[in-house]
Amino acid sequence: MKKYKVYGMICAACTAHVENAVRSINGVASVAVSLLTCSMTVEGDFSENAVIDAVKRAGYRAEPMKEGETVTLESERRTSPTLPICIILSLILMYLDMGDHLHALPRVLLPSESPILSLTLQMLLATAIAVLNYRYFVGGTRSLLSGRPNMDSLIALGAGAAIMNGLGILILAICRRADTALVDSATFAGGGMILTFVTLGKTLEGRAKDKTSSAIRALAHLVPDTVCVKGEEGEDKIPLDALTLSHTVILRTGDRIPADGIILEGALSVDESALTGESLPLDKEEGAPLYQGCYVTDGYAYMRPTAVGQDTGLAATVRTVSEAAATKAPIARLADTVSAYFVPSVLAVALITLVVWWCIDGFSTALRHSISVLVISCPCALGLATPTAIMCALGKGASLGILIKNAAALESVGKLQTLALDKTGTLTTAVVRVVDAFVAEGVDAKHLYAVARAMEETSTHPIARAIAEYCKDAEVIDVGRVSTLLSRGLFAKGEYGAFAMGNAALMEECEIEIDFADDFTAAAVARGASVIYLADSERLLGAFAVADTPREESAAAVKALAGMGVRCLILTGDAPAAARRIADEVGIEEVHPSLTSEGKSEALRAIGARPVGMVGDGINDALPLVSADVGIAMSMGTDVAMESGDIVLRTEGISSLPTLIALGRLTLRKI
Repeated sequence: MKKYKVYGMICAACTAHVENAVRSINGVASVAVSLLTCSMTVEGDFSENAVIDAVKRAGYRAEPMKEGETVTLESERRTSPTLPICIILSLILMYLDMGDHLHALPRVLLPSESPILSLTLQMLLATAIAVLNYRYFVGGTRSLLSGRPNMDSLIALGAGAAIMNGLGILILAICRRADTALVDSATFAGGGMILTFVTLGKTLEGRAKDKTSSAIRALAHLVPDTVCVKGEEGEDKIPLDALTLSHTVILRTGDRIPADGIILEGALSVDESALTGESLPLDKEEGAPLYQGCYVTDGYAYMRPTAVGQDTGLAATVRTVSEAAATKAPIARLADTVSAYFVPSVLAVALITLVVWWCIDGFSTALRHSISVLVISCPCALGLATPTAIMCALGKGASLGILIKNAAALESVGKLQTLALDKTGTLTTAVVRVVDAFVAEGVDAKHLYAVARAMEETSTHPIARAIAEYCKDAEVIDVGRVSTLLSRGLFAKGEYGAFAMGNAALMEECEIEIDFADDFTAAAVARGASVIYLADSERLLGAFAVADTPREESAAAVKALAGMGVRCLILTGDAPAAARRIADEVGIEEVHPSLTSEGKSEALRAIGARPVGMVGDGINDALPLVSADVGIAMSMGTDVAMESGDIVLRTEGISSLPTLIALGRLTLRKI
């Protein structure tokens, strides 16, 4: 795949000409041209020079983009230097043209009193405006003669015909063959005003394109130019480009984080709103991750870079959104298809109008109506509005922590009827906690919690951490050496005796009777929790029910989605009871438990309401993310899931899902 910058395109007809020219090259598999970003992506086995020559033959200029270079949205022509002059000349021209209706105009300049003088002044003003805007005539004529008419062709024909019509009337007036009605029908003012209004429109269009990309440029500008690093004799300031993974970065209040990394020493309060949309600063301590472009609101720390330059998450975001701007949604392709036939159709309608009205009411009236058809058709809204709306949404999404990888995904999001969600890590925190505890009859609860704390603090397993946290206020004791029994639990032996802590299989292996805890176990399983037993060498001491918990924002997000008419359901590999518990807590009725990755994909295909989206974060979600019409990955999930998704949520949990759906719908409404 090769990317090119394309210069000289002004409308959707231009993109169609370029695409057709490049598509005709042998070896080109596909080509996509973006009017908004003035870029082109070509896939296949082809010669670079062949592409450049084909674009040149089509009347435009192309040059290959460098490796790693991203498309930009800078307007080629923000403000025309001739615009103020054109506006002044047009106002004078309009003033002269409306002379008979303006009592302030001197009688000597009235068309009815001095037709030759009035028309001559109008001709000079209109010609001056035409000269200042010669590019429309040059480009439009070239496109017309090459058989590839574009919007400039309409402008050139409309304005040119108006001025030439006025010139013909002036000649007739000089020859004394023009009456007052014919003089009044001169269209110098129309020709001049056409050019001025189109130039004003182009200026506003250029500013709109710049404004559209402001969110992306704002992200790119979050990176500091210099970095403060730890040197041999204190602090050194180096250019950002010189920063490597071997440096130790010094961060203090007011700094922008120059790269992705982790805190080696110290603590910071960091504002990550530019990347995630989260407005509240986050406290970061030793070992916590830091992301390029975020703002240090308070603190002092040393950071070790883990990714620099184009490898950072911020650079990837800017690159992805910029590339997404160059892709086309199906609705944009439809607009381009219509636009490709638009200019020739307008020319045909203008010609038919000229012929019909000539037969009805003479040439002068026919010419005015024909010019009107050309002028009204000049704006490029049909070809430009669609990609502009899409790009604006992509930029807005990036600023809210929603990374949309392509325009087609944005369109599909706007049409979503059904949303399937993974449970663990998506709806839940993926961090388990103790939801209930059981103390056997005759056992001191303090002793149970002290032994549990001592054993579980030695393990890094999520369940062990949850039990240790639950028992953190218990007495600190030494249970001796703790051994891990794979897939079963822990075993310890010391001065207090021998202890086993784990699942029912471990208790059975140790010949510990657990039947009298059946009621507790049944209740725990019914609510979707797992049971961890603790026993000494003689009997069961107690048990803990552990389960993951819904994210705080999950229920609110699901409720908001339901209010938007989006049907939510859960696809999970967890047991039915665990899945049902989470579904009840977040407000989802439909649950599909005990599914493998392939099972999730089959469930997605079986859903009738299309399009359907899938939200997930794990390796087992990669296949269903690809199988769905729109795959939405969590940024806190695995790299595989994020690569598989069409959209990545950089926010915590699913809180931004309603915003994403609203963004897609608003974009379609704008288009």
